[in-house]
Order: sequence, then structure tokens, then C-alpha cells
Amino acid sequence: MTQPLVYVSAPATTPYKYGLFSAAAVVDPVDQREFQAGVEWEPVTVDAPAAATSSAASDPNRPAKTLTVGVQRVTASPVLRLYAGVEADLAGRDDHLERARAALGLVEQQSLEHYVWTGAAGNRPRLADPGTQVLAGSDVTPVSLATAVGLLEEHISDRTGVLGVVWVPRRLAGQLASADLTRVENPRMVAPLGTPYVFAHTSGVGPTGAAPAAGEAWLYGTGPVMVRRSQVTMPRLVEAHDRATNDVFALAERFYTVGWSGPAAAVKVKLPAEPA
Repeated sequence: MTQPLVYVSAPATTPYKYGLFSAAAVVDPVDQREFQAGVEWEPVTVDAPAAATSSAASDPNRPAKTLTVGVQRVTASPVLRLYAGVEADLAGRDDHLERARAALGLVEQQSLEHYVWTGAAGNRPRLADPGTQVLAGSDVTPVSLATAVGLLEEHISDRTGVLGVVWVPRRLAGQLASADLTRVENPRMVAPLGTPYVFAHTSGVGPTGAAPAAGEAWLYGTGPVMVRRSQVTMPRLVEAHDRATNDVFALAERFYTVGWSGPAAAVKVKLPAEPA
């Protein structure tokens, strides 16, 4: 006689680590109106100080002091919508809405990383943008991972005066660790000067939208990153239940904006050769 299978709990899980939410300021605002069109804010940026000595400062023919005119603005728009869920028979289960919300939580970071990197779904700002500055001519002559991380940390501090974010394709985490370019400062993994990494779930395209050649990769640097998330919206079980079929269409949705202070920069790297 064949014995029936016994239903057991799934294996315990460990959350997705060292992605976007570990490096960004994640804000869940009470006022949901901002998820209609997007948001803007005054970024954290700096201008290089004018070089001067005390004698030059007292020179009657010294040049006039100049300042940046106006107040800068950063925008994060349009609003992104992510959803996940389950369609299943109601019989024997009443937890489909909880399952839908859990499913959304499993994919939101990876999805946002992809949209922010590539600009897919019209997301702006995006890393892979034709206007993103490429450092040190690396689009022509790629540099080492160590040089790339150094260039990006320097760019971030020069343009913002604070720690920002270094964005790396997730598959390169092992190579950065092998090169002693990472350390853990929970909940973050950071670069030598303390800049947090986003090990992104991404295709890794460059500023032109082209994929890197074999043995190469693109890294990006930005100022501080902010993710703003709406409330999770779900129907009530009675609304999700189709009485004609007894099926439940359980859907969890959430709206997001992602942006950063300071201009982004990109560096193309030459990856270490794999041992024979």
C-alpha cells in the first residue's frame, strides 16, 4: 500500500544580503501621495574649495568669489510598481494573502536593483545612462578592480563629501573579497574607505546600454541612495476569492522611487584571469 506524503515546513531561509536595502536609506512614508508622480529633494553635493593663500586673499586685484547659483534638485520618477502573488484553490488554505506578501518581499530588492541599473520600465535616475561620467578613460583601457573601487570612492567623496554607494554586479562579490576589497560592517559590506557596496542583481550593462565584453565588467558609484516604498496593497480574502471556481487570486503590490545625491560615475574593469 502506497503511503501518503507528509506535508512539512520548508527549509529555514536567510534573507538576501548586501543588496540595495543594506546600503540605501529605506523610507516607508505615511503620506502615500508621493507615489502618484515621484519625489524630489536637495542633494548632498559639494564644490571644490577655491585655492587661496592669505596673501592672495588680501590682494586688491583678487578675483571675485563665485558660488553655485540656485538650489539643486534631485528627482526620482516615474514611480515603479512591483507585484507578486499566487493563484490557487482556496480549499484547505486561508493564507494565500500572506503568501503573496512574502513573495513580493523575496523579489523587491533584486527587481529594483535591475531597474535602477538599467533604466528598465522607464526608471530614472539610472546608472547605465549615456550621461554618466566614465572615469580614467576606462571605457577604452579597463582598470583593475582595486583601481576601480579607489576611483569610485574618490569620485564620491569629491562630489558629495560623504559616503555614497559603490554598485557592483552580484557575481563579482567573490573576486572583490579575494582581492581584500571588502569587509563586513553589519548590515553592510563596505569598500576600503567604508563606502557600502550594493551587490546588484543585474545584467551589468555599461553607460551606453551595451553588455561588457568577456573578462570585463562595469562598476558604478553614486552619492547616498534613498529608496521610498509605499504601503503594501492587497485585496481582502473575500475580494480575491472567485466563488464560481473557488480559486483565490492573491496579489500584493507596492510602489517605489529610488534616487541618489550627487552625479553617478562608471568604471570599466578588467577581471583577473581564471586559473587554468
